[in-house]
Amino acid sequence: MSRPPEEQGSERRAALATVGAVVAIVLVVVGANLLTRGAGGGADPAPGAPAAAEPSTPTAAELETMSPQEVADAALLDRGEVAPQALPSGAGRLRNRVQDLVTAQPYSFTLTTFNILGSQHTAPGGAAAEYAPGRVRTEWAAALVASYGSSIVGLQELQSDQLSALGRATDGRFAFWPGTALGGTGVPQSLMWDSSVWTPTYQDSITVPFMGGTRPQPIVRLQHVASGREVYVLNIHNSPKDAQGREDERDKAEQIEVAAVNTLRKDGIPVFILGDFNEHEDAFCRFTGQAGMQAANGGSHSGACRPPRPMRVDWIFGTPDVQFSGFRMDTGPAVRRITDHAVITTQVTVP
Repeated sequence: MSRPPEEQGSERRAALATVGAVVAIVLVVVGANLLTRGAGGGADPAPGAPAAAEPSTPTAAELETMSPQEVADAALLDRGEVAPQALPSGAGRLRNRVQDLVTAQPYSFTLTTFNILGSQHTAPGGAAAEYAPGRVRTEWAAALVASYGSSIVGLQELQSDQLSALGRATDGRFAFWPGTALGGTGVPQSLMWDSSVWTPTYQDSITVPFMGGTRPQPIVRLQHVASGREVYVLNIHNSPKDAQGREDERDKAEQIEVAAVNTLRKDGIPVFILGDFNEHEDAFCRFTGQAGMQAANGGSHSGACRPPRPMRVDWIFGTPDVQFSGFRMDTGPAVRRITDHAVITTQVTVP
């Protein structure tokens, strides 16, 4: 026996009201998060991005006397908290459902580390003068990054002329940190990200020993535009092996970087560290063993350290709360005319 039309209409109205309430609360949550992000914004090379915290820049002599954890903690002291999802009070039985709708949004992106071979090395008289000039190679590099579909790229050896060329070659789609914001020593380790995919919510650096001096290594917290979720990305370049070996510098730098990763992990979001480590097994064993990370190209650290094969000095590491797939160590002709490094790329999924 069918129910009276009034009863059916009443049920429909109740169902619509429930759906409307859920949608309204979701909009309130998203709006609150956007407002929270906006309140922390400030000046930056990219319009609307947050201002960087005042960097802690100890000298090389000070680094020798400070513990790695002291260096990392001093640099990361003012990073602020990852903003929680804001739920209005009184949501009652809809609260859990709204929380699921807001936070359970898996997403994927492509992550790349690219030692671009500094233009000073390929200038006339440089150690790699057989390569094309930096500006030309940078244009080729932009095309290569586009072919990978990368939305976050850690660069090493980047020079000011290459930074400008890269901005032009990508039509201003990518933002950079630090770019020129920390002076000439910050440019070579710049991170870049697709501004249509990511919004920066925190930018800073840690200081490590480098070639007898110091270098800032950039840290960015990026918010994924589509999902509202965040990640930390550290981009590094540690001392190369010159006539002095520089092993002690690399060891101290990695200890500081491990300490930084472990501090950032406390915020409960994924952390990535990538770049030119100028180390093979040592880098893998340290970051998987002391920071609990995984390498994009595999290997394991269960009981004993078992690095992946083959290895380069360029690495991408991530915390265990992400999934890597489609790892690529590109040494093809397009790469060989740009740089003397492999270009490392991986797909990342955040569940």
